[in-house]
Amino acid sequence: MKPRELAAGERNFELALLLCGLGFLALAWRSLEAANFVLPPDTRRIVTQFGASVLFGHLALRFIAPRASAQMYGVAVFLSAVGLAFIIRLVPEAATDQANWVSVGIVAFAAAAWLGTRYRVLGSYTYTAGAAALATLIFTGLFGTTINGARLWVHIAGQTVQTTELIKLFLVLFLAGYLANRGSILATPTMSFGGRTYSSIPYLIPLVGLLLAAIAALALLKDLGSIALIVLLSAAMLHVATGRARYIAAGVAMLLLTGAAGYFAFNHVQVRIDRWVDPGADAGGSGYQTMQATYAIQAGGVTGEGLGLGEPDKIPAAATDYVFSAISEELGLAGATGLVLLFLVLLFAGLQASIRAPDAYGRLLCAGVALLIAIQAAVIIAGNLRLIPTTGITLPFVSYGGSSLVVNFALVGLLAGISSSNQPSAS
Repeated sequence: MKPRELAAGERNFELALLLCGLGFLALAWRSLEAANFVLPPDTRRIVTQFGASVLFGHLALRFIAPRASAQMYGVAVFLSAVGLAFIIRLVPEAATDQANWVSVGIVAFAAAAWLGTRYRVLGSYTYTAGAAALATLIFTGLFGTTINGARLWVHIAGQTVQTTELIKLFLVLFLAGYLANRGSILATPTMSFGGRTYSSIPYLIPLVGLLLAAIAALALLKDLGSIALIVLLSAAMLHVATGRARYIAAGVAMLLLTGAAGYFAFNHVQVRIDRWVDPGADAGGSGYQTMQATYAIQAGGVTGEGLGLGEPDKIPAAATDYVFSAISEELGLAGATGLVLLFLVLLFAGLQASIRAPDAYGRLLCAGVALLIAIQAAVIIAGNLRLIPTTGITLPFVSYGGSSLVVNFALVGLLAGISSSNQPSAS
């Protein structure tokens, strides 16, 4: 197939995926109406705005990154459509804000896709990205607002921004750049030079130093969820860059140590772990959220109660921490499994772009973005299923929240841009 035909085929396939996402949102709208659910008065405008924003992103991609993989934007939009439908269902008063953030996120997607086609420029800002991550943490510690026991939010221009979402972006850029330069060295336990043998451990010092500083800052901000995310991401990227399983083992050990330290240092972490182990010990208090989420998943069965017919609004913070439980109740195991499969498709597309990248930096940047979104989704879904304690992080593209939506769309935009630049030119 010729490059021009390949590009047209990708965009046409993407359009089909986008229509599926828009179709889901339209069907959800009518299903809620049929269930006699009181919809927001501006639902028509919300759905129309979503569709117009999605079309803008598609047209922008045809010009900016015409050879980008179709699954990236298509799956991100489908996940956002599911998220918007459940925001309308769970917190109707916030649906307009969510639609607005989707629009902003798609603009960020287009800008990041353009940058992704020139991704090698980002490699020169490796240490700048690391410094920006630490500076953002310090700024949050000094000027942030504490909500639900964690100091993670900053008020900017009348909006509440969760700065840890920006830190994830900076951290991926740093890890990709650093490991592209040092990965081959870290892959071997020793090096020979001038007839002598040297350890490769010193080359870990900048990476470990940044991670320890970030972990310490996040611990002071009482954000154990983000600590788990960056530790898992760092271990996964080290494994991708070096092929050595010892980095995975070291990451798991660090995660267990930070979890144990958090349990003894912070009351809210102790409560979360205790309620994970035995939510029934305080079913009407601290265990209420976990119990209701468990009941919701059980009530959904295989096919679900039906959109608008369940009671997921009984779960505290259902639109953020427990949106997967809400989906499981009303769409059942079938709908929840479909959501998981969408994240797997996005992971596959990102790793496929990583394999096709012509240089180490492009490979690691694609892998890092794909793994970041997948790990975050896995952690929040596992928390909803009571496989691990809840962490307070959001389900990418689905949970309510503007900061997460914008940053995740930007990350997928980078993926799309890089995947387009790795394909044969259409000229």
